Amino acid sequence: MRTKELWLLAVNYVINYRRRYLFLFCALAFGFCIVSVMGSLKDGMSDAVYYSARNHYSGDIIIAGFEKEMDADNHIYAESIPLIQEKIEKTGIKPQKEVMRTMQNQDSFIHYNGGAVPVKYVSGVDWEAERDYFDTLNFTEGPSSDFGGDTIIISAPIALLLGARLGDLVLLETETLYGQKNTAFFTIGGIIDDRSIFGYFKIFAARRAINNLIGFAPDDCSTIGLFFDEDTESIENKREKLQKALTGVVPLRPLVYDRDGFDREQDWRWSGVMFFLLTASVYLSDVSQILQALNILSYFLYIMMLLIILVSAGVTYRLILHERTREIGAMRAIGFYENDIRRVLLLEAFILASVSLVTGFCFTLFINWIVSCLPFSWFPGFDIFLKNGRLLALYNPAAMAINIAAIYVILSIAVYAPAFRSSRSPLPDMLSGEGKG
Repeated sequence: MRTKELWLLAVNYVINYRRRYLFLFCALAFGFCIVSVMGSLKDGMSDAVYYSARNHYSGDIIIAGFEKEMDADNHIYAESIPLIQEKIEKTGIKPQKEVMRTMQNQDSFIHYNGGAVPVKYVSGVDWEAERDYFDTLNFTEGPSSDFGGDTIIISAPIALLLGARLGDLVLLETETLYGQKNTAFFTIGGIIDDRSIFGYFKIFAARRAINNLIGFAPDDCSTIGLFFDEDTESIENKREKLQKALTGVVPLRPLVYDRDGFDREQDWRWSGVMFFLLTASVYLSDVSQILQALNILSYFLYIMMLLIILVSAGVTYRLILHERTREIGAMRAIGFYENDIRRVLLLEAFILASVSLVTGFCFTLFINWIVSCLPFSWFPGFDIFLKNGRLLALYNPAAMAINIAAIYVILSIAVYAPAFRSSRSPLPDMLSGEGKG
């Protein structure tokens, strides 16, 4: 029988038996919706965390120098920078963007109008090199039209505690290389609304200004960050390639893959500057445990969904085929082959699954839209999982395709056995309504 006729027949049967298929339709749509919501929100949270971390730590791959003898231990001397940049170019890894930052992460304070607030992260940046990053930030005030050497960008919580506004003059106090206190005045050029653990007590200023404040040479830095527009697996391959290229050029510690490994490597004794090639994922290894728990929950729901579909489909089709015994017998009597009957029944399942998946995905979009409108800022520490203050879903095409394919396969397995038995029953038994369902 021609395929077009089989399709038309299958569509008519699905419409005629829609009441019988209602339970299976709901099971398919609901199961796919729940798994898709969990998976997309988990992927969205992972993406938000990674996006925040790569900008906070200045790259997908971070070349960090550590000098234990000095109080400001994050240090790359200017003479090492051209050597590193030359090897980056020769490896052909082609970063989308390369930035240098000076980081001071200890004993820093901002003073204003008699008040003082501790600052966890002082980031010295090159304004023009990172202009695209600052263009993506959510400013509650500013930014000013031009960032200069005396410009500072502070987070909204710091501004609130200080009572400072755009254009105010503040005093930054921090420690130098040798543990002494040093201060410098800066003008607030912008206030960013970042309440995550990365940005809550964080400031940005010109790299040369921070270098001068802590005693670095003008062209020194703490890290060289490389940004790529690729998946994390490709980034890891690039890191390994760069590690080999820099071996023997600058002092290197072995690659580490999580925060514990990084801490162990830092416990070693050395003199001078030692270099580490890190990734944002290394810094995020602790947060990844939370996401891993969500992964386990997603897998559990995924398995439960497949089991529900398998059982629902098996029960539904046994009942439907038992009711349709005479009808299937009549099809055999007028010349339908057994294979044609099985194909019609499988096409019915395919059509039902397709309609259910589309419906389930529409509900997924609706639920994720509702979730994105809910405020989560009240939940302490949850801001790290948000983008612009919202919990956004990310739809991974590969994961969605696997989920859809699994549903089709499970449904086909559940349907084929009863369909095979029904189509092979003796014709007299089928016409009398006693065929196997």
